[in-house]
Amino acid sequence: MTLFSFVLFIHVLSAMAVFVAFAFEGVILLRLRSAETIEQLGFPSSAFRRLGPVYGVAFAGILFGGIYLAASLHLKSAWIPVALLATVVLLGVGGVVTGRRMSRIRRVLAQADTTFAALSPIARSRSLLVSYGFRAGMLVGIVFLMTAMPALLPSLIALTVTTVAGILLALRFRRAGLKSSSFCPRPAASRS
Repeated sequence: MTLFSFVLFIHVLSAMAVFVAFAFEGVILLRLRSAETIEQLGFPSSAFRRLGPVYGVAFAGILFGGIYLAASLHLKSAWIPVALLATVVLLGVGGVVTGRRMSRIRRVLAQADTTFAALSPIARSRSLLVSYGFRAGMLVGIVFLMTAMPALLPSLIALTVTTVAGILLALRFRRAGLKSSSFCPRPAASRS
């Protein structure tokens, strides 16, 4: 096995890990949005924290592996810096929007006098859905760039279209009033 094939393996494996973690994040967000008691908010908020290391290692594998592969192949295509920038933006949005709100939920849950009414607006925040949709669309766009390797303008158009589609789809789920109980049954708990 050559160094190139090993790095390519790590790069692809890291991309798969990101998509798996992202799927778990989607389930966590569904659980948060459908929670009806303070106890039902506890598990998803603590589960979300465990995704951080997975995302960190996976994105490091994607970024460093991608840079090495592009340099090894002497690729100078426009899609490469576009995909790199999109990955950095994706990380920033996830950390700033989703990460901060989930940290806030954990902080409020740690307070003894917390009520469900105080946390429900944060857990059902539109910004959590928009962040998820934005990042989902951008992930799909980045995969398209990696496979199609388009020029600059088609790269930008592809990322824009997939990102907007991701946001619109996430907002559609909000309007449809999807509940996680249809996907993941919740245990009965006392109302707070």
